[in-house]
Amino acid sequence: MPNKKLRQILERSKMLLPSSENTGIPEIQRTWSQLERDIKQMSERIHPTQELHAKAHYFLASSGIDTEHMTTPIDTSQTFSLKQVENNTDLQKFLGEEHENRLINIIEAKRSQNVDDFETFYNDQFEEIYQCIEKEKQQEIENSVDYKEYEKYSNATLVVRINDYANVVANLNNNRLKNLDFDLIQNLANIRNMSELKKAQDCAFETWDIIKHLVDKSEITSRLEGRFTKTYASQIYQEFSAVKTRRALISSAKSWLENQASRAINDTLNRHAQTIKIGGNPSFNHRLNAFINLTFKAASGWTDERLEIVNDSPIWAFIFYLIRCGRLELAAQFVDANREKFAGDRKFVSYLEEYVRADYHCVSKATQEAILADYHALEYGEKEVDPYKRILYKILGRCELHKRTFSEVIHNTEDYIWLQLTLVREVVDEESHSFNRYRLCDLQKHISSYNSSYFDPENTNPWIYFRIMILTLQFEKAIDFLYKQKNYRLETVHFAVALVYHGLLRIIPANQIDTKLMFITKCPESEVHYFNFPRLLYQYVQVFLTESRQNGLQYLYLLSLYSQINGYRDQSMIQLAKSFVCQFILDTKDFVTLLGSTEDTLKPGLIESQKSLLYIESKEKYVKEILYPTAEKCIEIGRCPDAVNIYILAHDYNKMVDTLAKELNDALKQFQIDRIMDCTLSDESNTVIIEFATKTMQYYDRFEAFTEVITPERQSTIRILIQLLKFRTAYEENEYQRALQHLEQANIIPLTHDHQLNRNLVQQFDSLDEQTKSNVPEILLNVMDILYKTWAHHNARPTALPQFASDDLENQAKAILIFAGSIQYNITNDIMMRLNRAYVSMMRSSI
Repeated sequence: MPNKKLRQILERSKMLLPSSENTGIPEIQRTWSQLERDIKQMSERIHPTQELHAKAHYFLASSGIDTEHMTTPIDTSQTFSLKQVENNTDLQKFLGEEHENRLINIIEAKRSQNVDDFETFYNDQFEEIYQCIEKEKQQEIENSVDYKEYEKYSNATLVVRINDYANVVANLNNNRLKNLDFDLIQNLANIRNMSELKKAQDCAFETWDIIKHLVDKSEITSRLEGRFTKTYASQIYQEFSAVKTRRALISSAKSWLENQASRAINDTLNRHAQTIKIGGNPSFNHRLNAFINLTFKAASGWTDERLEIVNDSPIWAFIFYLIRCGRLELAAQFVDANREKFAGDRKFVSYLEEYVRADYHCVSKATQEAILADYHALEYGEKEVDPYKRILYKILGRCELHKRTFSEVIHNTEDYIWLQLTLVREVVDEESHSFNRYRLCDLQKHISSYNSSYFDPENTNPWIYFRIMILTLQFEKAIDFLYKQKNYRLETVHFAVALVYHGLLRIIPANQIDTKLMFITKCPESEVHYFNFPRLLYQYVQVFLTESRQNGLQYLYLLSLYSQINGYRDQSMIQLAKSFVCQFILDTKDFVTLLGSTEDTLKPGLIESQKSLLYIESKEKYVKEILYPTAEKCIEIGRCPDAVNIYILAHDYNKMVDTLAKELNDALKQFQIDRIMDCTLSDESNTVIIEFATKTMQYYDRFEAFTEVITPERQSTIRILIQLLKFRTAYEENEYQRALQHLEQANIIPLTHDHQLNRNLVQQFDSLDEQTKSNVPEILLNVMDILYKTWAHHNARPTALPQFASDDLENQAKAILIFAGSIQYNITNDIMMRLNRAYVSMMRSSI
């Protein structure tokens, strides 16, 4: 059998590559049977001896063969036994583990990415917040010098102007109470800053005139109060009603510039009346011809050779000045009546007619393209063309809007602003003539790209830039710019007031007023900005009206101009106005003037008499929305006596008593020295608190209205708390005998070892007010401390305390301990342990 196996192995080995081919060892040229036969013959011929055996071992060992290992019999007992192979090929488990591992790797990778993303986001947010904080700090530093600036510029004239402005605002609010409109702009404009140069005064007055013109000539005929609140200050920017309002305001601003140009022409003619001798013809065309002759014609002829002269008149300049002065209809009539003068430009007549008739002066796209082709021929042709002709084509076709100026014709800032307002078109996305867009926001961005120094190189007259901002309807930026001029804060406030009254100032939402920034941008693409008008008002009241309670209130009432009745999005500004009024009451502490008095006869305060300005219609609502919040804030900052007086004004005796109880309870909870460190608690002495509570209860206890509401039990609670506070005060002053007398008057803790008294007081304890109950454990500890210290002091004296006196102290301590044990569920374990420890110490020494 073994031989058969060996032969099989031999046959299979022949199928393998001979190892000698790789190693270089020569092959044995014998078969297995031959080898077996030769070995048998050699073993028979050579007889083994000990010497040969040793030599063989030596020979093999010298060749690196371990003869001992080779001669050791091979254990073949397990060679052909079947092995029980453990089945480790659980494919489902392998796949599950692989899936889990991959999920873990994916989750870890995602987590790592999320951590990196969060750190990046956090760093970006931190940087943004840091920049915002830095900006707020800078503005806060600037704002902190307001009062110093006020003092710097404060003089008799300034004080008069402050009072004059305050009177105007008061008159405004009086008209609001009567539901009447008020010409606020004119009244504010009449207050001049006589300390300024006349030129600056005229610029300021002119700016008031611009705002008045925007309001009056905008073709919107609703009430003055809140005229634009809904469609400008509140409406979404691209809503059609908002677009329509901006169109009206653009037209109004442009018409003011046109009126100004007309006045300038008349002023020029009046100055040269003796020279030109215009005569008595009042027509505008006649006067304009005289102005053009004065401007462009000299004794030797026309001053500009490029002017196209027809019948001794530069017709293109004449038409341009008609349009520049707002006489578009006159220009159309002139062209129609003098068609023969435009024989070479017949298409211009039709262009102008369509421009005048078209809605919003937007010609059709085909006409616009035709005008643009003609304009390019004029602008880039070889022939020199009248500049006034080119600018007229530019205006009619709104050509090359990227070229904002036209220096050959536009010579001053007013002309430039007029040209931009003429080219601007406010459109909504759905309108067909929205091609070649040049919107108001584009103009505003362009103007804002220049700083004030561009328009006022010497930086001596901020009114110039302020006026430009108003003309381009950048009201929020205009107020922000003027606000930064420290010596114009007074004017800034009242320009802002005028804009708010008419609804022309976007103000930040009520939930963002805590920001120290005065100006924020919410939509840079559309130049939508918001001004912190509430903060401006309150800051003005704090800085300029510190001594005038009534005037300060008048300004705070202005916040309620932005109401839903006037078109504002919600009532948040009314709520904010109420909140500011409450804070103003706290800041001034003048409750009699602002809230009224109850002494002798009920006298309403300023706020109650003008409560309708805060949209408060009834006494109940006034109590709920003004008196209660003010009283609650007083309690929050530890001014309980003020809160008591306010609740008395509200005739709410329950809250009055609750407040007294709170103040007494707070005083019992903490020592006076600790209350000074807590801004939510009163820093008054215990004596002052006790005196106020006692006098208040004694005074109102005489009135039937008080006793009908406040039960004897609640009155008793106040009396008990007063006695406990007297006890605590005497205890803190080490006046132990006086302290025990006050505690005895409170009659809630037994001071004698009387079982019946103890039982009665335990039963009474359950009916006590929670505020009183909460103080009893600490009072018990104080009483035990008094008894122990008194007992220890007398025992330490050379002459011992009489036995009956010592027994009396111990009995009192025992009574305290028994009482504490009877109400132990209301006493902490720590206090119980301390009471027991003191009592045990007294008893051990007695033994």
